[in-house]
Amino acid sequence: MMLTSNHAHEKVLLVDDSSQARAAIRAALKDIFSSFIEAEDGLAAIKSFVEDKPGFIITDIEMPSINGYRFISTIRAMEDGRDIPIILISGTKDSLKKKLAGFNLGASDFLIKPFDNEELVARVKSLLRMKGLMEELKEKNALLEKLAVTDELTGLNNRRHFFESVKTQMALGLRHGFKIACLLLDIDHFKKVNDTCGHAAGDEILKEIGALFNSCKRGGELLARFGGEEFIICLFNTDSQSALLAAERFRKLVKEYDFSSVAPGISITVSAGLALYPQDRIITIDELTRAADKALYASKTAGRDRVTVFEDSGPVEA
Repeated sequence: MMLTSNHAHEKVLLVDDSSQARAAIRAALKDIFSSFIEAEDGLAAIKSFVEDKPGFIITDIEMPSINGYRFISTIRAMEDGRDIPIILISGTKDSLKKKLAGFNLGASDFLIKPFDNEELVARVKSLLRMKGLMEELKEKNALLEKLAVTDELTGLNNRRHFFESVKTQMALGLRHGFKIACLLLDIDHFKKVNDTCGHAAGDEILKEIGALFNSCKRGGELLARFGGEEFIICLFNTDSQSALLAAERFRKLVKEYDFSSVAPGISITVSAGLALYPQDRIITIDELTRAADKALYASKTAGRDRVTVFEDSGPVEA
């Protein structure tokens, strides 16, 4: 019976200097694997592993050129070979010593010739199940890692990830003498959108603006949803003039975008506050974002849909 998992379509690498031994293994596993790669020694097997990318390996110990131990050690040292199942086969009676040596080098399982085909099949299926579980666990861990740094609604970086990334860049900036700009943007009259069109429409506006910013940001710009209707962008290795041009670019993107399908009859704009690091009163990430927030508040007070720059003397409209 064929395995129902994706592993049924994986390639298996058979490594043995005996063509008869390889043929016997191939016959025993023909209902599990659809593709077989064969090698007579460890050197040829390494070449096949690199070129053919098998998903499973069965190798003898005693072979010319490079034996099974050195072969396993080489495979485990490769990025693609760290987790691949490897069954080591021995034809000698000194099984315990060889078995321990094989396991210490990274073998997944061990068989002694002559072995029963049913035992081989059972061990292969067991390792494939373990491999499937490990791959599933990796996928779930990757998803959890992504969720930990991602805003659920917009798919952008979240506030926590933004702070961690910018802290690192601020340390580099201080060491190497380059400036960092923090741009805080807030959707104007966002409560009106929610009250008039509903919270679902408000969510769509947030997602569209997030996607708009994300598609138009450039290298050296880190974008995140800061919370509520606020977005934050950090520009690395910049200067005041370049940062101001970037701020105007993002402001105009929203002003010129057509949101009528989501919020008909409502003009959507953003106000922005811009602060640069380092300054006399801006040393930490909290001080940098507070300065940008003060500049943002000044933009709101001055009439919205504008950029205000924070300087040591206070916010100054751009």
